[in-house]
Amino acid sequence: MQIKAEQTENYQADILVVDDTPDNLRLLIRILQKNGYKVRPVTNGFSALDAIQSSAPDLILLDIMMPDIDGYELCKKLKSQSEFREIPIIFLSALEEGINKAKAFEVGGADYITKPFQVKEVLARVSNQLTVRSLQMQLQEKNQKLTAQNIQLHQEIAERHQVEMETRLLLEATQAISKSEDFESAIDVILGLICKTIEWNLGEAWIPCSEGFLKCATGRYVSDSSFAQFRQTSWQLIFAPGVGLPGRIWQSQQSEWIDDVSTAPEQVFLRAEIAMTVGLKAAFGVPIVADNQVLAILIFYREKVLKCQPRLLELVSAVATQLGSLIQRKQAEAALKVQQGQTEKLLLNILPKPIADRLQKEQKLIAEHFDEVSVLFADLVGFTEFSAHKSPTQLVEILNGIFSEFDRLSELHGLEKIKTIGDAYMVVGGLPTPREDHSEAIALLALEMQAALRRFNAKMGENFQLRLGIDSGSVVAGIIGISKFSYDLWGDTVNVASRMESNGLPGKIQVTAATYERLKEQFVLEERGHIPIKGKGRMLTYWLIEEQKKSVEFFDINFN
Repeated sequence: MQIKAEQTENYQADILVVDDTPDNLRLLIRILQKNGYKVRPVTNGFSALDAIQSSAPDLILLDIMMPDIDGYELCKKLKSQSEFREIPIIFLSALEEGINKAKAFEVGGADYITKPFQVKEVLARVSNQLTVRSLQMQLQEKNQKLTAQNIQLHQEIAERHQVEMETRLLLEATQAISKSEDFESAIDVILGLICKTIEWNLGEAWIPCSEGFLKCATGRYVSDSSFAQFRQTSWQLIFAPGVGLPGRIWQSQQSEWIDDVSTAPEQVFLRAEIAMTVGLKAAFGVPIVADNQVLAILIFYREKVLKCQPRLLELVSAVATQLGSLIQRKQAEAALKVQQGQTEKLLLNILPKPIADRLQKEQKLIAEHFDEVSVLFADLVGFTEFSAHKSPTQLVEILNGIFSEFDRLSELHGLEKIKTIGDAYMVVGGLPTPREDHSEAIALLALEMQAALRRFNAKMGENFQLRLGIDSGSVVAGIIGISKFSYDLWGDTVNVASRMESNGLPGKIQVTAATYERLKEQFVLEERGHIPIKGKGRMLTYWLIEEQKKSVEFFDINFN
C-alpha cells in the first residue's frame, strides 16, 4: 500500500485522522484526499477507538492535546492490544517539539508532525510510514510462507545433526580406542564418550572371565554422584550366561532394551529396587563381538522412562562393532610388539645397539674404521684341565656365572663385549660410539675382573686365575657374512692385544707401550721389559698393577 504511482488501482490507503480542531481536520483531509488516500476523520479519542475497532486503518494521524483522552493515552491503549499494535501512529502537535517528541516515541509513536502543517512534510511522513507498513505486511506474508519451510528445514537440520552426531561419535570412538593403552582404558573412554554424546547418565561394561561368568570392568561413566550407590553394587555381582540383562546379551549376542528397569520383574532385571532408589529408569545393552566371541557387554542407564529407540541401538551397536575390531587389532599389535621386543632384545644380545639399529634399517654390509680404541683379551688359566673333571652342565654353569659378572662390569663401564671363545673373553672400549677415556675404562674393567674372580673363587672354593692383555690403537669393526653374523674387530691392535694375553702370566694384566702412555698418569704400572711377540719381534710391555691412589691434601683452617 503506497501512494500515487505505487498504489494499486483498486486500493486506497485507509488513514484515520484524530483532531479536535476543525480547521486542522479539514486541512489534513484535503491534503490526503487530494493525494489519493481514503480519509476517516474523528474529533476525539473515544470516537477514534470505535472507528479503529470497527475497521483497523493503515495509518493513524493523532493529535496529542484532546479534551477527553489525549494522544499519549490513546496510543498506549492501542499498543497494548495485539491486533492494533502494528498500526503506525504519527503524532500531531503545536507544542514544543523536543520535549513531546521524546514522549511520543516512548509511548509507541512512529513519527511526529508539528503544526502549522507543511504539505510536503505531511505527505512525505505519511508516505514513509505507509511504505514501512506495506513492507511489514509483505514480510508477514513471506514469514507465513517461510514458517512451513522452516518446519521442514528444522526437521532436515535435526536429521543432519543426528547424522553428524552419529558420524562424530563413530570417528571419536575410533580415535579414542586407537590411542588407548589397553582394553580397560579403552572401555573407560568409550563409556564416557557414548554417555556424553547420547546424554545418558551411567555406563558400565561387563567382561567375560575365565571362570565362566561376567564381572564388572573397572572402566565406567557416572554423570552424577547420586548414581554411585547403584554403581557400587556392580562390584558385588557376577552374571552367568542368560542371567540378568548382561547375561542375556552375553548368551544371545544381541542388543536389548528395557523401558523402565525400576518396575521390571526380577527375572528381567535383578537390581530393580536399587535402580528405583537412585532414580534410574531406561536401560539398554549391546555386546562387543569379534570372531563370534563376546569381548564385553556395554550397559547404559538413564533417569527417564524411554521406549525403545532402534536408531540409538543401531548407533551404539555400530560403535561396539568398531570397538571390537579395533580391540582385536590392538591385541594383535600388542602381541606383535611383545614379539618384536623379544626379537630386539635377542639382537641386542648379539650386536651393539647402534649397529643393531643400522642393520635393521640398512640391511647391508657394515664396516667402520676407528682410530682410537682399546682391546682387552682375558683367559681363564687352567680351565681346560679343570673341565676334564666336570660334567658339561657344571662347566657351563661355572662359565656362565663368571662371564655374567664380566658382562655386568663391561656394561657398567660403557664398554662393548665382542665375544667369548671357550674360556676366553674379549672386550673393546671406544666403539661403536667413540670415547676419549677408552683406555682408562678398559684398565678399570681389567682390575675389577680380577677382583670379581677372586670373589668367585672364595665363594665356590676354586682357584681360577685370569691372564689379561690390552693394546690400544686403530681397528676395523663390522659385520660380515649373511647368516649367524656377529659384530667383530680386525686389525693389528686386535692381534697384539691377543698376544699380550697369550704371552702374559696368570693373575697379571699385560699392556703394550701404546696403552702404557695412555694410562701412566692415572694407574700404577710396572715395566716388564722386552719380550718376543709372534709376528712383531721384541716388544716393550708393562704390567698394570692398580689405579693410583688419589692424594688428599689437608689444610689447617683457623676459625676466628
